[in-house]
Order: sequence, then structure tokens, then C-alpha cells
Amino acid sequence: MQTTELPGGIDLVEEEGGPVLRLCGEVDALVVAAYDAAPHGPRSAVAVDLSAATFLDVPGLRLLLRATEGTRRSGRVPELRRASHTVQRMVEIAGVERMFAAVP
Repeated sequence: MQTTELPGGIDLVEEEGGPVLRLCGEVDALVVAAYDAAPHGPRSAVAVDLSAATFLDVPGLRLLLRATEGTRRSGRVPELRRASHTVQRMVEIAGVERMFAAVP
């Protein structure tokens, strides 16, 4: 059986302020599908750590919005942490930067 190594990864980790979605590498449709297939409960992320992410495609951007939707519904603004220039530019081009508080 042949296994395909994914170009990136996604983890939902508990931090002091609440759940944080951590992305690394290239977050594309395959990486998002693998994350969605894994059990991780209905917790909404209060922040997204992009310090190790090098690329986001449209499914990756949708995941950011979906994973933080509950935080926005509660009246809080989720944080977008440490995005590289490339990833930040993708977020801006998609027009979703206004939905997050940017944290350098």
C-alpha cells in the first residue's frame, strides 16, 4: 500500500486563552480534508497560528473562517497570529483580513 505524505498539517491545541488552530507547511485541499476527517470536537478556535504555514489555498482559507466562526458569533474577534508575508497576502487578496485581529 502506498501512502501519500501531506505537504502540511493542521492541529487544534489548547492554550491559555482557548483553542488555537496551528497550521504548518502548505495547507491545501488534501491537508484540510485530512483535518476534517480526524476527530477534534466542535470547539471554535480563538486564534489561528500561521507562523509555520507557507501556503494557503481556498479550502485552507475557508477552514480559517469555519474554525473561528463560533468565536465571532460569541462577539470576540479571533486572532490571526504570525502570518508570513505570503500567507498574509493570501488572506488580504481573499478579503477576509477584516474578520481577524492581526497579531505579528
